[in-house]
Amino acid sequence: MNPSCIVRVSLIATLMFIVCSETINAQQADNTSKRVFAAVLLVRGTVAGGNIGAYGVYVREGNDSTWTKVTKSNVISFGLGFFEQGRTRRYYLAGGNGLHRSTDGGKTWRVLTSWTTEEILGVVPDPVDSALIYLATPFGVFKTTDDGNSWVRKMNGFKKWYIQRIIMDSRDRRTLYAASEDDLYKTMDAGEHWIPMHAGAQYPLALLQNPNAPEQFIGGFEDVGLRFSFDNGKTWKTSTGLSDSTIYALAASANGKDLYAAGWHTGLWRSEDGGATWKPVWSSQAFEAIYSISVDPQNVSHILVGTVGAGLYESHDRGATWRHAGLKGAQVKQIEFYP
Repeated sequence: MNPSCIVRVSLIATLMFIVCSETINAQQADNTSKRVFAAVLLVRGTVAGGNIGAYGVYVREGNDSTWTKVTKSNVISFGLGFFEQGRTRRYYLAGGNGLHRSTDGGKTWRVLTSWTTEEILGVVPDPVDSALIYLATPFGVFKTTDDGNSWVRKMNGFKKWYIQRIIMDSRDRRTLYAASEDDLYKTMDAGEHWIPMHAGAQYPLALLQNPNAPEQFIGGFEDVGLRFSFDNGKTWKTSTGLSDSTIYALAASANGKDLYAAGWHTGLWRSEDGGATWKPVWSSQAFEAIYSISVDPQNVSHILVGTVGAGLYESHDRGATWRHAGLKGAQVKQIEFYP
C-alpha cells in the first residue's frame, strides 16, 4: 500500500478505547499543560468505554488517558486551529465535511463552509483578525475575511490544486507558506499571489518554521525525507537522516532547540541543529506510522505522538520512555495543547 494514500483517502471505521496507567512525577505533572485536543481522522477496532463515538475531536483534561469526544457527530478530522484574543476563544476543526467552529470550548459546533469547500485538510486562523481564516483543501487555498460568510479561492501562482498544509510566518501574518503537490509555495500579501520556493522535491506533506530561529524551515516529503533551509527558503539542502522516507509530521519545542520528525515506518526522530541532521529517538512495532507530534509549550520534555491505528503515545522525559496515552485504534491527525 502506498503510504501517501493514508493522507489523501477518507475511510470509515470504528474506535476502541483503552486506559493505560503510569506513575508520573509530581513535578512533571505540575509543569505540564493540562488540556490537550486530538483530531481523530479514522479509527480501527470497536467502541469500548468512555464518551466515545468513533471519530472526531477529543479532549483530555489532566495527565491521564481519559479522552472525551467534543464533536457530537462523526466528523473525519484532518486538523485543528485556535484563535485567542482577550477572553475570546475559538476552536476550529478542519473536517471531511467542512470547517467547524466552536466558541464554547467544544460544547457546540457550527459549520462555516458550503459545498464549494467541503473537505478541509488544514485551517489557519489569523491571530489578530478573528474574521480572517485560511484553509488548505484538495481544491486549493481558500480565504474568508468575513468570518466564514463567504470564501474565495486564492490560487494565483500555483501549478497544482491539492494543498496539503498551510502555515503562517511567525514574524508577519501576511506571509504564509503552503504545501502543494509539486513544491512549497510562499505568499507575502495574505494569499493574493503565491511563488514557488524551489524546495527541490515534490509532494511535501509537512512544513515547519523554527519558533526560535524563524529564518529556518524544514519540509517533510513523500519518499524523499527531509529538506531544510536556513535562509528563509531561498536555498534548500537534504537533511542527514530519514532519507528516502515519507514524512507526515514535524514539530518543535517552544525554545526551538528540539525539532521532531516522523512518518511511515520511521519512528520518532530528533534534530538539535535546526534540522540539518537527525537521530532516532523511539520506535514501536505497535503501529505503522506516526501521523502527528506535539511538544508541550510549557515543558520541552513532554511529548505526545499520534499514530496510524494505535492511538496516542506520551513521554515525560524527552523521549527516553513512553506509555500508551489512550484512543487505541485511532489515526490521530493532529494534537494541540489548547487552553
